Amino acid sequence: MYTPRVELALATVLEAHGLRRRKAGRGYEVTHVTSVALITADYGCDEDTVIAALLHDTLEDTALDPQVIRSRFGDLVLGMVRDVSEPPKPRRWRARKEAYIEQLRRTPRLGSLAIASADKIHNLTKMVDGLQAEGLQFAGAFTAGLDAMQWYHHTVYELAAARWSHAILDEHRRRMDAFDAAAHDVQSA
Repeated sequence: MYTPRVELALATVLEAHGLRRRKAGRGYEVTHVTSVALITADYGCDEDTVIAALLHDTLEDTALDPQVIRSRFGDLVLGMVRDVSEPPKPRRWRARKEAYIEQLRRTPRLGSLAIASADKIHNLTKMVDGLQAEGLQFAGAFTAGLDAMQWYHHTVYELAAARWSHAILDEHRRRMDAFDAAAHDVQSA
């Protein structure tokens, strides 16, 4: 999906994230958010949702002022970005995840659920690849163990599926099942 607003969102993402690497140096933040936006577009989401998907980690991972999002893209996009942003990192992993889940539970914006699913599809895909390539060593770069990550991914999926029916949830479920299988394999090895 190309529009001038999507191009502006991509420029905003590059301004905010630069070329910072993701956790443990595995890929770039910009490639992650771009992948999440492409997934939302692939599943027929509207322009505002695709833009919010591009921006979904800016409040969580960068110093971008929320007013930049509001002035460039409006309140709806800012609302979706806030819905899928975790609280600041000084909070413990479980508390951040529970706050995120509660935000998704309360939001009236279904686009936020699409972004959450697309984000999980991309993250789960990368985690399966990492577990298959590196085994348990891959999981060591994360704050939480595999059991906690499974709890989190299942909870997000179940919440989204209970609130909404959309084809993206089928892919989310497939990727979650693949992650469960990969986690089981490395823990059994």
